[in-house]
Parts: sequence; C-alpha cells; structure tokens
Amino acid sequence: MVDLLKELSLLFKTGKVVYGNKEVINVLYHGKVLGVIVASKIPKEIFDKVTYYCKISGIPYYVFDGTSAELGKLCGKPFMISSIAILNQGESNILELFKNE
Repeated sequence: MVDLLKELSLLFKTGKVVYGNKEVINVLYHGKVLGVIVASKIPKEIFDKVTYYCKISGIPYYVFDGTSAELGKLCGKPFMISSIAILNQGESNILELFKNE
C-alpha cells in the first residue's frame, strides 16, 4: 500500500511535476507524462477534460478522493491543486498508485 502523503512529499522534493489544469493539459499534449493525479471533488467539466486527455493520450491517472484544497495541502502547498502531471517520479514510488487503477 502506497502512503500518499509520504510519496507526494518525496515527489515534490525529488521529482518533476506540473500542476494546474491548463499546465497539465498542455504537457499531456506536448510532454512525456508518466501519470496524472486529479482531485475528484472539482468542477465536473474540469475533471472530465483532464481525464479525457489522459485517456486519449494513453496516460494513466489516479483519482484522489478529495478536494483541490486537500490535495494542495497534501502536497505541502498553501493553495489548491486540482491536478498534477508527473514528469519524473524522482525517489518516490508514486507510480505504484497507478498499478491498482
């Protein structure tokens, strides 16, 4: 079982991520993305758009069961984060989340 808090902390310290809906969708178009984490309790049109681009790009995504404020707090940020694109996992084992989806 993956400890989400620990892995997100490691990911933000040692890996490379992009967060925010516009930025995540942009890298889904143009970059090498290993996976996407998206908060479940965000406006439906935003959730649908991010997951749609993941599906058509063949990128696995993990649905965080919470709000963007909760996801931002888990990431150690003082602001809301609705989606995160993982470009490099660093020393974290965050990609283990996607094996259970």
